[in-house]
Amino acid sequence: MKVLIASTKELCYFSGSFFLDRIQEELEREDVEVVRLDFDENEADYSLLEEQLGKTYDAVLDINSRLPYLVDDHGKRILNEIDAPFINYILDHPLYHHPGLVFPIERYYTLGIDRCHVDYMKKYYSYIKDTKLLPIAGTKAFDCLPFEQRKNEILFTGTYLKDEEQDDKIMALRNKINDATYQLALDLWDAWQDTTVPIEDCLLRLLKNYSGAKTQKEVDAYIWDYYEMSGFAELLNHMFLVDQKKRNKKREVVLRQVSDAVYPLTVVGEGWENSSIAANTNIRFLPARSMGASLQLMGRYRFVLDINPMFACGLHDRVTSAWANGAVCITDMSLEFDKEIRDERNVIAYSENRLDRLISRLQSLSEEEAYRISQNGLLLAKQKYNWNAHGHELLSFIKQIHA
Repeated sequence: MKVLIASTKELCYFSGSFFLDRIQEELEREDVEVVRLDFDENEADYSLLEEQLGKTYDAVLDINSRLPYLVDDHGKRILNEIDAPFINYILDHPLYHHPGLVFPIERYYTLGIDRCHVDYMKKYYSYIKDTKLLPIAGTKAFDCLPFEQRKNEILFTGTYLKDEEQDDKIMALRNKINDATYQLALDLWDAWQDTTVPIEDCLLRLLKNYSGAKTQKEVDAYIWDYYEMSGFAELLNHMFLVDQKKRNKKREVVLRQVSDAVYPLTVVGEGWENSSIAANTNIRFLPARSMGASLQLMGRYRFVLDINPMFACGLHDRVTSAWANGAVCITDMSLEFDKEIRDERNVIAYSENRLDRLISRLQSLSEEEAYRISQNGLLLAKQKYNWNAHGHELLSFIKQIHA
């Protein structure tokens, strides 16, 4: 088997290339021949792809890829000139990657990390032949400390985007959309209070209420008439700032309440000096670190906090890596994702709307209970959410494509 791995878009803290490195290692461990092409996002020389035209691979793989955008001198899609199925690994809500999901790639496949994301791609992107659920595996740090030697604190890794930057983005978008679309975004912000409900469900409910539409076809006709867009997926793409701003506010609320009431908290990431919690003396702020360096920290803390980025039924790599590093994962993810993930067994589950319950639980948690939960999480990572298992799942999908 032969696979071309391309890296065309780096994710925050270099996590995209980090994940592709792990995937490559697992594929090569299974005797797969891997050809790797890495492109600088700002000064990418895509002429390197010309050498691949006409070549045959069992798959071309990238994360949140820019490859679907590329055309040759004759206007043909580069991916259609390579004899291989293309797998686009989407690591966030597909609404952020809509432009790259609509191009007519002949053999287009996707991977997703949330059941709702997978369903969304199947429903709204006709060129995609199939999509598979495949959450990112947990990665263990090189030198995890024994649990009893770790900081009895909570670690959170993530970015904060200051209000001014968000407002600038809103104004830039405001100039590209009509008044009705801007008003819809404001209405969606107000209506989407229960963020355990997928944003697409909330938007669809709003549109049906406004239009009286009963079918998707009627909804799309209404979208064309009032919002001047081709369909639901394009419209939701223009609602990305609603999703982004909700994530930002949610992180602030959770971090503020938890830090005020429980253990000391360490926050690692960009932008927090601009947040409303910047002066909180119970929070230690550390600058942004690479993915590898963040994992090293996970191996030194007893608790890792996961503030779910509105994945309605998904699994974030913060969770799997917390497990892999023997930390207690505190998460508000949907436990419906996997029946083996259970509150008080391998995670401490919480709800944004009932943070008082989380605070009470953490205050009463003994070291023995915390250790038990951490070890159960570690066991689940070893059994199921590790890179070896991930590699086997990916290979199985590639073989299924060729069956």
